[in-house]
Amino acid sequence: MDNVFDQVEKNIDNLVINNADWTASATKEALDSARKGNLVLNFYDKRVPDEWLSNIRGKKVLCLAGAGGLQAPLLACAGADVTVVDISDKMLDKDRELAKSENLSIEIVKGNMCDLSQFSNDTFDMVINPPSLMYVPNLDVVFDEVYRVTKSGGEFIIMAPNPINYLCDWVDTEDGGYYKAVHKMPWCSKDYDDSDWIEYGHTMEEYLGGLLKSGFVINGYKECQREDITELMFMVKARK
Repeated sequence: MDNVFDQVEKNIDNLVINNADWTASATKEALDSARKGNLVLNFYDKRVPDEWLSNIRGKKVLCLAGAGGLQAPLLACAGADVTVVDISDKMLDKDRELAKSENLSIEIVKGNMCDLSQFSNDTFDMVINPPSLMYVPNLDVVFDEVYRVTKSGGEFIIMAPNPINYLCDWVDTEDGGYYKAVHKMPWCSKDYDDSDWIEYGHTMEEYLGGLLKSGFVINGYKECQREDITELMFMVKARK
């Protein structure tokens, strides 16, 4: 099998080709609203708190594994100095298209979130990581790199699935079925099927403990419970 990240890149590219819902770019209305000072970054069925994004104008912001023509163009419209890094060229193409059509200055970089060596220490005021850490086997590598490139006092926002997303399997019954907790954490999709899809279910110790071990101080936490009871998502803000 190819390198893990080679396969992840192929998987994400295929999602773009097949127009998966979450690969949709920002709308013209949302971009224009951000230009007028009303920046909205979605967090599944909720949104990133406005106070987390206050004073974004003029700040150097890294969208980490955040291509797709969504967060980066919105942040650029709000006046941030934006860099987006992603492993998928097809996702990055969406940012290229919007940057051109909307006349936005966005630095677009193809790369792996585990290796930010192209950036100097203390480069960014904020790093925003939309849901993508489930494609990385070792979070410590990512967190250490983000800590290095974040300025002192800078902030790191991550969005990720709670471990309950991976603990349970669905059991069919005559009454309709139920979820049963059957998996231990951490979890990896390759342990349970032979498909090309690669995904990792991380523990909260890996997420929160990993941020603390890298040197961050956690100063914000939000959750979003979606309709399916196993779809519990969380968002963390941490400061260097």
